[in-house]
Amino acid sequence: MNEYIKSLKNQGKLNISIDKTKTFNWEYTKIAGPCSVEGSSIIDIAQNLKAIGVDALRAGAYKPCTYPILQETNGWKEGLRKEGLELLKQTKQETGLPIVTEVMDARMIDTVGQVADVFQIGTRNFQNYTLLDELGKCDTPILLKRGTWGTIDEILGACERILVGGNDKIAICLRGVVGMPNYRHVFPTIRWAPDLMMVPALKELTNIPVIYDPSHSTGYRNFVKPISKAALAVGADGLIIECHPDPDKSISDPAQAIDYNTLNEILNG
Repeated sequence: MNEYIKSLKNQGKLNISIDKTKTFNWEYTKIAGPCSVEGSSIIDIAQNLKAIGVDALRAGAYKPCTYPILQETNGWKEGLRKEGLELLKQTKQETGLPIVTEVMDARMIDTVGQVADVFQIGTRNFQNYTLLDELGKCDTPILLKRGTWGTIDEILGACERILVGGNDKIAICLRGVVGMPNYRHVFPTIRWAPDLMMVPALKELTNIPVIYDPSHSTGYRNFVKPISKAALAVGADGLIIECHPDPDKSISDPAQAIDYNTLNEILNG
């Protein structure tokens, strides 16, 4: 065992997350969809994604933004919120696709849980310990997005919080980290550095599945396909990708959304 991780184990800080004899069951490896639910169009989007081979739909009913959104756009204000959940429920009923959507607050677990097949923990809540502790008591799978600042031991520590509660249906999502890529001045929508080396680093220490997010990691749709291929090549267990029928018209993060054809090339090419 790695000496640093061994020291954390000896201090009683890490245990289940670094147990290399443990198997973590994770069903979803081809997750895709728009950044957020924008309206009833989500049903048609899900049908198209299912035809491509996606095994779970990602879409936010609640969409936290870096800056507050003060004006609604067709009912959308940091997500469609309750209406978005109802649309996701309808989408699941009509398409059979499992739903991956974000829960932002421990008080919303029951409400979001009526629709979600997988709770997504967003990067901003990566170390929201109250939320993680409560999710540890649930039976619903958890997709834990790494905070943009998160070190490898902090990632394992966040997982450990969920695991000690009894929920071992968990996967780590890597979505880029704080950094100043030296090409950012040429490609201004790039906000994060991909940090692909974290995939094999985690694989050496834990059996928790690793899902890679090439959309947030790149911030630029032309880079999503090659980074997806690279992530799988270095050992990622699956991908979660932002896909939209008309990417430039996506309400949130349009620059990183890809179209159906590109998604098909990534998943089936």
